[in-house]
Amino acid sequence: MDDEYTSLFILFLPISFAYLIASNQLYDIGLVVRRFVYAGMIAVVPCGIFAAANAVAFPNDTDLKHLMFTFLLPVILLSVVLYSMEYMTTKFEGFLFPRKFILNSALKKISKSLGAISSFRDLKDIVLVDIVNTLEVMGGAIVIKFQDEMETILEGDMNKKEVEQLVASGAFEEHAFYTCIEINHHEEYTAYLIMTRKKTNTLLGKEELQWLNLIISYLAVSMENVHLIRKMTSKLQQLASQLPDEQAAQDIQWFRKLMFELQEEERIRIATDLHDTTMQDLFFLKRRFVDLLEKYIMNQEDKDHLNNIINFIELINTGLRQSCFELHPHLLQEVGLILTVQRLLEKESYHCPFTIEFTGDKAFAIENRDLVTKKHIFRIVQELLNNAKKHSQATEVQFRMTVETGFFCLSYEDDGVGFAESSTPPSKPFKLTGIGMEQVKSRVLFLGGDIELHSKLTGGVHFRITIPMKEVQAL
Repeated sequence: MDDEYTSLFILFLPISFAYLIASNQLYDIGLVVRRFVYAGMIAVVPCGIFAAANAVAFPNDTDLKHLMFTFLLPVILLSVVLYSMEYMTTKFEGFLFPRKFILNSALKKISKSLGAISSFRDLKDIVLVDIVNTLEVMGGAIVIKFQDEMETILEGDMNKKEVEQLVASGAFEEHAFYTCIEINHHEEYTAYLIMTRKKTNTLLGKEELQWLNLIISYLAVSMENVHLIRKMTSKLQQLASQLPDEQAAQDIQWFRKLMFELQEEERIRIATDLHDTTMQDLFFLKRRFVDLLEKYIMNQEDKDHLNNIINFIELINTGLRQSCFELHPHLLQEVGLILTVQRLLEKESYHCPFTIEFTGDKAFAIENRDLVTKKHIFRIVQELLNNAKKHSQATEVQFRMTVETGFFCLSYEDDGVGFAESSTPPSKPFKLTGIGMEQVKSRVLFLGGDIELHSKLTGGVHFRITIPMKEVQAL
């Protein structure tokens, strides 16, 4: 062969070596060689056919040298193209296969987000929204069907009642508008993912269905984890409510501490989410309406209508602000327990069916206690007030806080339905059982205090909670 060709072949060796070093593939030389040999074997067939066709078509104008050139050069070029195809496809996938690229990107995002799911609510915020947006469907739903009830989360334009009827009947294949896929089937529940038609009013394609089935294989694991977390949380709450109040219970105080810490962390997380997302969105929405009111000339009727919308948005924001305060009472650290409770009761008095009287002038010594103790007392007041709103049927409720002879005393009294202490309570009494009141008992026990209860049928309820000032336990 001519020395020009042999020199080019010899030059290929140091160039390929430099490429392997630059691309950190030197130690993968075996894999690189196998891939290149495989690409060359594929290239031999079309190039051989091309060279043979050239020899048959032009028998008088070709010789062995020309045939070798016609065969080898395309083999080399086609081998290089095939070898680099995987890299080029990955590099330009967003341009060459945009739909596939979008689906793969969404799959990576969702698979990373699944690890953060700890509740059924997270499924909507973390997974369902991304699935609906990626598939460009009108709406989607995740339905968990238990033996006697259903839980449903929706995103987009979907009819909750229609979806639950579809799941209850099991007639998925007969419905032309929905695509329903079973996520997992458990002895206690069955979970379904339901998608509507696309916004173009077409059904999901095969590629999208394959992607959806892949997502479900990941989602099934997360759903099982959520179910296990729910069961464990329920059992922990039940166990916390049944902890003994004897002195022997001191060795499991760590359990109460853990439960209270988890509850406070979740309340703070929810309050932060409300403040950073929903309340901010409502604020910007209100500003837009105000700008419209100031920018455009309107008749009086339209102005009044727009002002009503602005006032309604402000009313919603005020309610959310109050919810955030109840979830995360930041004023405890700023102004103290007495003023924080006073503010809570003042705000609640506008919505309660009874009048609220609060006395706390002689309890400011409690402000010397740690923040965690004051937070426990604040939560006790919340639970007592919530129970009164739900069950007491009272016209007047009184809260009193005092400090006397080394004890902090919290007194609650109402004139509601009450109950007979020695008989079965009426159908709607002041509820003494349930998670709410068990939380009160557990918090008082954790703080080393006592609860005294006095009640008579149709005579109201009187709680007196005493907590030692010197031996209060902190988290």
